[in-house]
Amino acid sequence: MCSTAIYKGFTGQPMTRSVIYAFLMYFLTGALLRAETITMATAEWSPFYGADLPKQGGVSEITRQALKRSGHEVTIHFMPWARAMHDVKEGKYHGVLGCWANKQVRKDYLVSQEVMGSGDGHFLAKKASPDTELIPEALRGKVVGFVRGYPVSETLNGLFGRREVGKSEVSHIGQLYGLLELKRIDLILENYQVAKYHFFKNFPGEEFDLKIVGKDYVDGGLYMCWSRSKAGIEAIAEAFDRAIRQMRTDGSLEKIEQAFGF
Repeated sequence: MCSTAIYKGFTGQPMTRSVIYAFLMYFLTGALLRAETITMATAEWSPFYGADLPKQGGVSEITRQALKRSGHEVTIHFMPWARAMHDVKEGKYHGVLGCWANKQVRKDYLVSQEVMGSGDGHFLAKKASPDTELIPEALRGKVVGFVRGYPVSETLNGLFGRREVGKSEVSHIGQLYGLLELKRIDLILENYQVAKYHFFKNFPGEEFDLKIVGKDYVDGGLYMCWSRSKAGIEAIAEAFDRAIRQMRTDGSLEKIEQAFGF
């Protein structure tokens, strides 16, 4: 058949090879645009996400698999938290991976409806402790240890300010285990998975002798905070939320969580 062969399109009108080629290029270009690489920014917070973790951590893998369902590849950049939040807000990256969402964050970013896991701040005590189901108001007379800068609720912060609850701030989570052992603090405020991960990293072979005895009021859901400065971000965000719901229904989300020990 010669190169000027005629085909009939949807309207019944004849189309040449050149017209068909133009249509194909249009659709292929559109598909490539839709499948752009999504760039994420976040800090190191093991075991949830980190540059040196297997597959960059469980939450990173959940993100990667969710966006893969809408044809996207993902690149994750690790940096200090303040810089990640700033650069995403300015539109340098598509989103902040694993952010906590308060009122101001929801104003500045397009926050996902779905979460990729829980980063709740737990009150941790020795397994032999009689404490259970503690809320901030029940901490009066106790001393709480946490890493400097760790987010706390307005309620707990008020208790600190009025000195109804004592606090001991440290620069590294590893210091908290020693303070608890020496009974200089009564509780550690940290996510259980994070505390467990760093304990075994600091004290390999030792028994992790802590349990959850309550939690703070801060919403510790690990959300995606999308940049409002990125064109077309609404469609990406909707596809992401839809994919997370599908993964929760078909069991693939649970499989990833189990694989990473969450």
